[in-house]
Amino acid sequence: MSPNKGTSIIKYCVITSTTALVLITISIFPLVKKAYRWNICFENTFNWINEKEETLKELNLSAKQSIAVGVCNGAVYEPTLK
Repeated sequence: MSPNKGTSIIKYCVITSTTALVLITISIFPLVKKAYRWNICFENTFNWINEKEETLKELNLSAKQSIAVGVCNGAVYEPTLK
C-alpha cells in the first residue's frame, strides 16, 4: 500500500463522516423546533393552571403537570375546570 493511498482513504473517511454529521444535524432541526414549541406550551399552560390556584387547591404537582401535558398534546382543546 502506497503512502498516497492511505492518505486518500483517510481523506474520504473524514469527508464521509463530516457529511453524515451535517445531515444528521439538519435532520434534527425540525424536532428541536417542535420540542421548543411544546415546552413553551407546557410552561404557559402550567402557569395558567397555577394562576387558577384558588379553584385547584386539591390538585398536586403531578396532576397539574398531567393536565398541562394533555393540553399541549391536543387531548384538551380548551381547558374548562370545574
